[in-house]
Amino acid sequence: MKNGFTLLELMMSIMILSIMLLLSFICFHAVVSSWTAGLEMSDSMAQADYVMNQIESALRSAYFSTTVPKEMERGFAFNDDGEGEDAHDSLEWMKLGRAFVGMLRDVDGKTELAEIPHRVRLFVSEEGEDGNGEGGLMAKAWCNDFRDENETDEEREESIKAYLISSRVMAMDCKILGEPPNQDQDATEVEWKDEWSSSNALPYKVSVTLYLKPVKEGEDPVALTRDITIPVWKYSQNPGSADGRKSGRNRTDGGQSGKTGQSGNSGKTGNSGKSGQPVQPGGNVRPGAGGMMPGAGSPMPGAGGPM
Repeated sequence: MKNGFTLLELMMSIMILSIMLLLSFICFHAVVSSWTAGLEMSDSMAQADYVMNQIESALRSAYFSTTVPKEMERGFAFNDDGEGEDAHDSLEWMKLGRAFVGMLRDVDGKTELAEIPHRVRLFVSEEGEDGNGEGGLMAKAWCNDFRDENETDEEREESIKAYLISSRVMAMDCKILGEPPNQDQDATEVEWKDEWSSSNALPYKVSVTLYLKPVKEGEDPVALTRDITIPVWKYSQNPGSADGRKSGRNRTDGGQSGKTGQSGNSGKTGNSGKSGQPVQPGGNVRPGAGGMMPGAGSPMPGAGGPM
């Protein structure tokens, strides 16, 4: 009698082996897909967190010019366009520092925008600049000091090319809080608004929500929200005041009230007590420039002129 396998046994063995291989492949593919999705999500959240940090830094570095005529826009501009994951809101304000501009230079090719007061505009575009390239969170940055004398502010902005900040951002939804809530007011009772009417002032707080493109098609976008307080908001509400009082009663650290230009000395020396001079929070005077800027400490040298 010969030993061996029947045709039926061979077919059953091959079928069982095929099923085992298929199950192994499915499990391996699921593990790899989950690992890839996890890495993609981690990278997306890290990039979104970096972008949000840049937005917070830029808003907290808001600069308010006291020398620009009131009819000119010198504060904060907000355009509401939709809600939730369909929102394409835009923010525009004047700031200092390198947030969103880095080493970017103005049209003169020499002056770094970070070294002078400049305006920045954030918005979401479904397509890149001029409809070319990948869309996402876009930015524009410019200084009106270098525009042609016959060029308006609007024409100056239109001539500036937008650049991509993050292609992962598909929507930006913002809310505005014009002034601090009452102390006895619960957080859930605070009324955030979808509009801002004054272009010559700054709001107390801005809530920014970024919606990130889902890692897998068909999934819901990931939302990241941060409430950001603008330090110089109160100065923009009352440009003639350095610390909520009349400009003639401004104080420097350790100094006496009056028209003094040096800390600790009273009298009529200097111009730091006059209206229109820049003041840092806490009453510190920033000589040589016409604006309010965030931060505290010793006086800092001025930079730039009216925007």
